[in-house]
Amino acid sequence: MVPLRLACFALVLTAPVMWSQDRCGPRSFSPPDIFETRPGALDPNHFRMVLAHEHVNVIRVRRVPREKSMVMEIPAHVMTCVTDHRVRVNYAHTKPVERSQKAGYTAWVERDEYGLENLEDKPVEWILVIPDGGEKSG
Repeated sequence: MVPLRLACFALVLTAPVMWSQDRCGPRSFSPPDIFETRPGALDPNHFRMVLAHEHVNVIRVRRVPREKSMVMEIPAHVMTCVTDHRVRVNYAHTKPVERSQKAGYTAWVERDEYGLENLEDKPVEWILVIPDGGEKSG
């Protein structure tokens, strides 16, 4: 008899909670800010916003000697090297690749997931110009 009373008591306590959940209907879900994927938000010590305009965002990237960054999604952009550099590009889905560029080198880079490792004994620096919608393209 006691187990039956406990079961009835539990049902009485949980029924209002279950009933109120059904009455509210589906709720819209918005992800919290921890899902921020912009490089400036993920790594503000190395990605510094220089200019935020309605058509482009300009970001200055700096790496100290022998520093390795985490792998993150980098939007499509124009890259201009401020210093000569030799880096290892650690892609999320393929093998790492070493790249060397001279100061002034400029190129279009498609959106991809990668991290960078400075292979030099000096700091390296470059500028990224991300067109409006560059973070959404790909």
